[in-house]
Amino acid sequence: MSNASRTSTSNTPSTCAAYCTSLGIPYSGTEYANECYCSITAPTTVSTACTMACAGNSTEICGGANAISVVYTTIPTLPATNSTKRGLCWPWNNPASSFAFFSPSAIPWLYNWELWDSRATGTYSIAEYVPMCRTQTEASQVPAYFSSCYATHLLGFNEPDLPAANGGDYISPYNASILWKQYIQPVKASCGTALGAPAVTNGVGSGWGTDWLHQFFGNCTSPSCSFDFIPLHWYGSSLSDFQTYVTNFHSLFPTYSLWITEWQFTGVSSTATAYLEKQALQWLDAQNYVVRYAMFGPMNSANMAGITNGAMVTDDLSGLTNVGKIYAGLM
Repeated sequence: MSNASRTSTSNTPSTCAAYCTSLGIPYSGTEYANECYCSITAPTTVSTACTMACAGNSTEICGGANAISVVYTTIPTLPATNSTKRGLCWPWNNPASSFAFFSPSAIPWLYNWELWDSRATGTYSIAEYVPMCRTQTEASQVPAYFSSCYATHLLGFNEPDLPAANGGDYISPYNASILWKQYIQPVKASCGTALGAPAVTNGVGSGWGTDWLHQFFGNCTSPSCSFDFIPLHWYGSSLSDFQTYVTNFHSLFPTYSLWITEWQFTGVSSTATAYLEKQALQWLDAQNYVVRYAMFGPMNSANMAGITNGAMVTDDLSGLTNVGKIYAGLM
């Protein structure tokens, strides 16, 4: 049992099970009184050495020396209700051959973090392309791209709260509002394009995440600025944390629909990712305020920025991983 683990002085079979089910993992096991392990698969051997009292309750047993007390908890699932929310966050340099693994009828939109559509002529052509003004230096290019009103949606700045020291292209909320008013907002008037607010990270603290977004909205007010939806990003290891974050984000901005344009489970195995992904997709499809989402990412592990467990395409580019098959609706 190694998909996730923790040690706690309040460990009991029930607290361990609660921890594992919060990750979307059905099997939990207690060992050495205070250790908790989670697994997607059932144990294959039986032990009679579970004799240690639980650290959190001496009247209960929590495994023993090299012996684990196992509990199975059913993980409730929700019916998938709207797979057309699903999109591809497609890097411009991804091999075009990988498009063949996905269906535009099931995954009908995509973006590539750029203002320009990188698809070869005819490739995945019936899917909607959504451009993005990724950085502050690209803002001045928006009017030229939209001189022909070539897209019905436009995504705003990508993770403007992320400092350069962390690999980002930081923009202050005030400067972002100036650029928005000058270059992005006019697109709505001239083309009727639906505008997505800047997509912040799920970082916590002053100047990060929703705090940056609140500051931006304070500087970019109606009628000078308007937003049709809010994109957001999330990375973490727990299904319950993902659900809580999205739910809380909606409560902070209840009048806007949400696009989750990057999300992925980190610090877990590819097997755990596939299990958590299936639960997350079902949950996202059931939330009416989440109108679109794109899981990171439809590429092989070499292009996954270190999050290799979430790669949807095999390393040799010959097909889909289990994570990719689930996202494509094939399993």
